[in-house]
Amino acid sequence: MPALIIVMVQAFFYAYAARFQDYFMLRFSFNTPLLSHFVAGFIMLSLLGGCASQRIANEDSVSLATNEKVSQLGNDSERALSEAEAAFTTASNEDLTFYAPLHMEQIQQALKQARSHELAGDSRGCIESSARVLSLLDSALKNKARAQTALSPLFAQKTVLDEIKAGSVMSAQYQRDMKELRSLISLIEAGEGSKVIDRSAHVLKALQQLELDTMLRLHWQPASETLAKADDENAAKHAPATFSDAELQVENAAQIIRRHYQDRALAESTGKEALRAAQHALYIAREAKAITRLDSAQAEQAALEFEGYLHQLSETLNAGDMRNMALKDQTLAIIQHAEEQARKAAAKHNAQATPVVLQPVAENPMTAESPLEATSEKTSEKTSEKTSEKTSEKTSEKTSEVTQAITTEVTPDAETEAAAEPTPDQNPAPDNTQR
Repeated sequence: MPALIIVMVQAFFYAYAARFQDYFMLRFSFNTPLLSHFVAGFIMLSLLGGCASQRIANEDSVSLATNEKVSQLGNDSERALSEAEAAFTTASNEDLTFYAPLHMEQIQQALKQARSHELAGDSRGCIESSARVLSLLDSALKNKARAQTALSPLFAQKTVLDEIKAGSVMSAQYQRDMKELRSLISLIEAGEGSKVIDRSAHVLKALQQLELDTMLRLHWQPASETLAKADDENAAKHAPATFSDAELQVENAAQIIRRHYQDRALAESTGKEALRAAQHALYIAREAKAITRLDSAQAEQAALEFEGYLHQLSETLNAGDMRNMALKDQTLAIIQHAEEQARKAAAKHNAQATPVVLQPVAENPMTAESPLEATSEKTSEKTSEKTSEKTSEKTSEKTSEVTQAITTEVTPDAETEAAAEPTPDQNPAPDNTQR
């Protein structure tokens, strides 16, 4: 644009120079290259004066802060440049190119000057330029805070857009809207806050529209494109019912997403259902079209091929060979077998997973025994049981021996009488009850 203006200005003056030649004989003046370029440059600067770049509103305070930084840095130019480099890194991390573009531009220029002064051995110039970088950083961070406060709804909407990857999905529209947002931030930097209020509502509306467009692109457009492909393949003719149903679902999905685009889960599920319907229409139309073109031999081969798939499925499920039935009956039998196997597996799993619950015996807290008493009582019960069992065994043995002695024929032989006399081991067992 500046080059065009120069050409236009030169043409203007050269045209009038010819007239001056006729009337005032001044051709030599405007044919002088130096004079003509001087006049053209003067006119260009006058025309472009109003288009100069914006200046930050607090330039005076930045200059004062720079002077203070210079005194703080002292005479150490190396330290000053190091702090300026760190300040530039901080500015980049804080994304000041977005939140304070005018400040960031001046920070870059000041840092470039500081580096040049350091290379040239100009310590004073390096320190002054580095100090300006530091003061500009402080001012830029303040401007970022002001912008985030004044434009908080817009930044909140920007966060939403970043979460749904609008910058990748709708790149051109996103960049255009971000440029509008940066222009508002620049107005805040330049101290023109009154203009921000008038334009912020328009920018917010554009950002909200971008959110809707992004959700449609993500969750509705795949279904729409698939349906269009089915339409191109004449699905309305080969699968009219399926295609009509898909059209209805895709249309309803667009309406639902437009109304509830902020409901991410609903938009995603609705879009998936519409996409499945469109894909169903596309593939059914292809199959129907292929079937209508088959002759008898090809139709037989297609039926056998489909039956082969069913047989593989039946063998996998251990349902046996069902090829003696119609294709529909084979399918239903396989489904029934699979459902039965699923029920058995579920019942087995539930039986294994069910824990055995033991009902605790209710105890009276007033008569609860201490652990020591309970242990003593259990030991006493075990001892009593063992003693009773031994006594009962001995009593049974003695009773058997006495019975044999009574039933045996008694002889007068002394040995027999001696044998009949009870031995110490045959003494009756003590009575349990007495003990």
